[in-house]
Amino acid sequence: MNIRRWSITVFLSIAVFSGLAAFKVFEIKNAIAFGESFPEHSETVETSEITTVTYAPSINVIGNVLAPQHIDIRNELSGKIALVNFSSGKQVAEGQVLLQLDISIEKANLIAANARTELSRSVYKRAKNLHKSKAISQEQLDRSKADLATSIAEIKVLESTISKKTLRAPYSGKVGIHQFEVGQYILDNTKITTLVGNKNHLWIDFMVPEFYPALALGTEITIQPIYQKSAGTSYQATILAEDTAINDGSRSRHYRSRIENASNLFTHKSSVNVSVPVKSPKSYLAVPTIAIQNDNLGQFIFTLNKNKDSKGFRAKRNRITAHAQHNRMTLIEQATTKANIETLKKGETIAVAGAFKLHEGMLVYTKERPTLAIQKSNSTSEQESL
Repeated sequence: MNIRRWSITVFLSIAVFSGLAAFKVFEIKNAIAFGESFPEHSETVETSEITTVTYAPSINVIGNVLAPQHIDIRNELSGKIALVNFSSGKQVAEGQVLLQLDISIEKANLIAANARTELSRSVYKRAKNLHKSKAISQEQLDRSKADLATSIAEIKVLESTISKKTLRAPYSGKVGIHQFEVGQYILDNTKITTLVGNKNHLWIDFMVPEFYPALALGTEITIQPIYQKSAGTSYQATILAEDTAINDGSRSRHYRSRIENASNLFTHKSSVNVSVPVKSPKSYLAVPTIAIQNDNLGQFIFTLNKNKDSKGFRAKRNRITAHAQHNRMTLIEQATTKANIETLKKGETIAVAGAFKLHEGMLVYTKERPTLAIQKSNSTSEQESL
């Protein structure tokens, strides 16, 4: 009797449990079917490709622009200005009179000296003839010769004085600003103006700390105006010479380079930014800096592989080691000892803007990333609208 009751109880329990299990399985299947009716979660990102860049590590220093022909024109003698024959900031020709001091006294003395010289020359000529005929002594002949030499020397002194009071341009070029007027009295060694020659090239002088390797002659460097804060137009210069000794004060090597200046890019004694290579060029993988993500283990990027089952891509996390930044790109050294870097190759598609939303294996859809030129154009249009 007890066995029968227990059998009925077990049977009913099993029946209730089976019914509940069947109902739960039915609910789970319905939930799974309901979930499968929704599309897989995905994200849309902008993409780019891994490229290669030949890059030489460099340092930035300040350089000084020097004109090969430049001179401060000064007067040797004091005097009153009789002529100002140049305008501030204008071109002058070689040999052109720039400033004439009063030479009226010197001119008058020169006329008198020429007259005395002619007289002394005539006296000396007659004395020579008389000496041949023994009519005068040797002493009288020597005296007449000395008088002639003195007169000639006096002419040379006056001509030299006139020349020193006549300031001429030693070569063609552009003069600086002045404030001189006719009738003004100036002292000796007064700076008249600065003359910069019309050369189609300039020198760029710069210093490099001695703990960097010495630069070879002929090395190309990059020049940018000092006011140019961001990457923009740059110019190439070539190193011409290195100083014979290291500067004691700064412990730096002094270099001089040459840059073409046909378009008058730079001004004499202005400052420029100089980018100097400190190592030999090397090839690197390059990715947009915005594509790089960070976590506790370091830096990584997402590469996008074609999805075989459906449209779109699958995200794959790749650890990277950044080497340097160059023109909004991060350079990755191609180190053969690092397996995680070896898997990255030129031309692979990577997630850029929106990469922070991805995780390993996630379904990804893509849109083309605007080029740098388009970004700059859009930025300019926004600024103009503001």
